[in-house]
Amino acid sequence: MAIELQLRPLFQTSQSPQLQNVSNVPVVKTKRNVTIDILRGYCIVMMITSHISPDSLVNQCIHFQQFISGAEGFVFLSGLVLGLVYRRKLDAFPAVQSYVKIWKRALMIWVVHCIIVFGALVANVWIFHFPDIPDIRSLGVLHAIWITISLQMQPGHMLNILPMYVILLGIAPLAFEMLRTGKTALLVLISASMFLYTQFNPAFLTWGDPNLGGVAFPPVMWQVLFIAGMCIGYHSNLIRTTFLDKNRNAITWILGGLVLLMMVITLYHTPHFAFYSHTKWDLFLWQREPLRFGRVLYFMLSVSFFYLLIQRLQKLSFTRRVMNALSMLGRNSLYSFIVHLGIAFVVGALMMIATDRVSLELSPVFTVALVYFMAKYQFGRKFIPN
Repeated sequence: MAIELQLRPLFQTSQSPQLQNVSNVPVVKTKRNVTIDILRGYCIVMMITSHISPDSLVNQCIHFQQFISGAEGFVFLSGLVLGLVYRRKLDAFPAVQSYVKIWKRALMIWVVHCIIVFGALVANVWIFHFPDIPDIRSLGVLHAIWITISLQMQPGHMLNILPMYVILLGIAPLAFEMLRTGKTALLVLISASMFLYTQFNPAFLTWGDPNLGGVAFPPVMWQVLFIAGMCIGYHSNLIRTTFLDKNRNAITWILGGLVLLMMVITLYHTPHFAFYSHTKWDLFLWQREPLRFGRVLYFMLSVSFFYLLIQRLQKLSFTRRVMNALSMLGRNSLYSFIVHLGIAFVVGALMMIATDRVSLELSPVFTVALVYFMAKYQFGRKFIPN
């Protein structure tokens, strides 16, 4: 999830590998895209509050947009960053070098997933006893090991998202091959077609074992956000120079109006005045498991607006501290995810005992602050990857 971000990568003239002297190509260091860091930092805050205390007022305020969660942001922004960073690398170096790095990243996340799941399975037997984590004794040790390393073990309690990233990163080089050979339209068509098919057949190519919780993030569904991010990131220069820069103000106002309209439609609902039947349409339009097209469209509209809005807010002095804090979390997204898992397990066990309103509201605030300071001072970075 944490891949190095770069600000506005410029397209370079592509040359044949035979004509390039790769050893003489300078590596130009560019600044990170702070706006993306801030967006990803807010996704981390959404993730923490929803995992620590989903029924709290704090979590409801953080999720002020109904039907949008941090998961959509993580997947889309990961694809966006990949497209931004590797467009430049693919222009400068042989493609195989970039693809090997992407696969190494996928391998690292696979190892992290295996370690976390093994640890959770053992700890749940002796300490936590969460009902959404399978009992390793009933599975058998060898069988538990096999289904974990093969990514079929995707239990609940926040342990089911990393396998999706392993698969998405694994197929990313194939998507890049289509992008760099001018087949963007075909890639988008394939991605959209697969996603639309899953609207009628949600179980299509679901890899995780549904008996062990493996239905939350089927890659065939969620790839639509990842591929969309890759395409936008890869063609960011073209999008910016031919469309965005010329119409930035108008686009910001139009998107802002549409987002506000969607917030009103999805939030304001009474028996006497209803925009639509929630009972009939909510699961079909906005459900996250399985991921529905209404939710995807609403998210794409929102992330586009808030990207432009944050670029404006960054210029204001009174927002600087909040933006810096979110940026810190965004730069350490995988680290923050892993750290918050440990805290969430402990807090979850304690909340089984303490369910008063004060604990309900303070626990997510405390966790966000703790994760932030751990990220800021790089606590345990020798052992916790990012």
